[in-house]
Amino acid sequence: MPSCSVIIVAYNSCDFLPACLKSVQDASQGLDDMQVIVVDNGSREPITPEIKAAFPKVEWIDSPVNLGFGKGCNLAEKQAKNPYLFFVNPDTIVSSNAFREVLQFMEEHPDSGTVGCRILNEDGSMQWSCRRSFPTELSAISKTLGLTSLFPKSKLLSSYNMTYANPDEITEVDAISGSFFCIRRELYEQLNGFDEDFFMYGEDLDLCFRAKASGFKNYYTPVTNVLHFRGQSSRTRRIKSYIDFYNAMWIFVKKHKSYYLVPRFLIFIGIVIAACVGVFSRLVPQFWKIFLDMGVVALWALLLLDFENPGEWKIAVAAAAVNLLFFIIRGEYASGSLEAVRSLRYQLPLNLVSVGACAGYLMLTCPELYDAAWLGIVCATSVLVPLAFLGWRRFLFWSIYFYRIFAKKRHRSILLGGGEDSLQPWFDSHNVIPGMEILGCVSQEPGAVSSENRKHLLGGYSEIDAICRRTDCHELLVVSNFSGARENFDLGWLEKLGMKVFLLIGTPKNGDFALINLKNLQ
Repeated sequence: MPSCSVIIVAYNSCDFLPACLKSVQDASQGLDDMQVIVVDNGSREPITPEIKAAFPKVEWIDSPVNLGFGKGCNLAEKQAKNPYLFFVNPDTIVSSNAFREVLQFMEEHPDSGTVGCRILNEDGSMQWSCRRSFPTELSAISKTLGLTSLFPKSKLLSSYNMTYANPDEITEVDAISGSFFCIRRELYEQLNGFDEDFFMYGEDLDLCFRAKASGFKNYYTPVTNVLHFRGQSSRTRRIKSYIDFYNAMWIFVKKHKSYYLVPRFLIFIGIVIAACVGVFSRLVPQFWKIFLDMGVVALWALLLLDFENPGEWKIAVAAAAVNLLFFIIRGEYASGSLEAVRSLRYQLPLNLVSVGACAGYLMLTCPELYDAAWLGIVCATSVLVPLAFLGWRRFLFWSIYFYRIFAKKRHRSILLGGGEDSLQPWFDSHNVIPGMEILGCVSQEPGAVSSENRKHLLGGYSEIDAICRRTDCHELLVVSNFSGARENFDLGWLEKLGMKVFLLIGTPKNGDFALINLKNLQ
């Protein structure tokens, strides 16, 4: 088996990188002289010394600034020494046979330029972007208008993500996903690596375009699976990442203008329209929340405001606009969680300032609207509207919570682990995993469980069968710590007991964690 170098560019990925490196380490068995290079790409939360110490064979490169994905990869490639390069995102988990299978495929297909495999979401569903056609005018229009989703088996309308093709068959494609793929180092250097004009997004598409133009083929192969937690690096720079995404489209069009038939200004207009649609759909996918928030403001206005005083209505509109914009920017409408109003301490002062400024402007321009009670209306609106937003969320959360209890629809789960103090937050937060109740932990070494976790200890790993019968629990969450390590378990035995086994990665903070069904990595 030929040797390879694995390149990982990490940005604010400390929660997910250890599990990724552990999976890469496990998948390196049987490969000689495998090299792993990690670039810490100007992260606001740098990779900790504990993580680095846990992976002594990894070659670390620390960049003081965020170079962008392509430039970071090019920097790491200069340190690579093996004939094959794998580019792996830090928010992925690779199967134990991933590198061997893809290397064998490339050896058997000397005409291959880049090779990608089946990439799954954390719930096991297919990430269709792991095999793509180059974007055309028609495919872009179909995707923007949603025709791709309506007609997934149409070669004409669903060409971009090739949803019409059988995911269980080897397929020659235009492009594969940059989250996990392999390329010969000789070809990579011949193409001068990634184009550094692409800061984030689009550089993988461009590399595949140039590889194909050089006479090589790009392949998708289903011989192995990789799990990808989409968007972990971009969640800390949400707005900038959207700008980078659509800017990458325009850079690609300008660079490969001969590929397109229509004038570039029309394509530019199309990208702007797609950006408006895309940004709104990504920032506000939870439409039901925004409608309920608007209903709260409308109810407030109907009950307490004076219909004959336009100043009060302007104040209500200003309060609604400020709150909705605040929620949109911080991603409240991008999450289905009902625990998302955690920035109330920032929102209340913002409301007081913005609504107060609106009131001051109205007082100066329309002094006849002002009376003694009006200032009270302004203050009440500033404070009570966001509290009302929080109120209906908490009411709905507890209603669902108790419904699940009385209807016996709760998901009861047990953690495998306990020796790490970092488990403590999982027990302390009641809504870390919506709809799931964490009962406690089991451990291979119950005597070694830390004092912080001992009160949650249900018993030893060997007692799981009895514990499950006693608690009516059928889910085991295997905890991955800062070094990616986890206690040993027998997946086959647990499945025979009727248990679902998930790998639990990340931390409870900001809901930044993932649950991975380990069956998908078999």
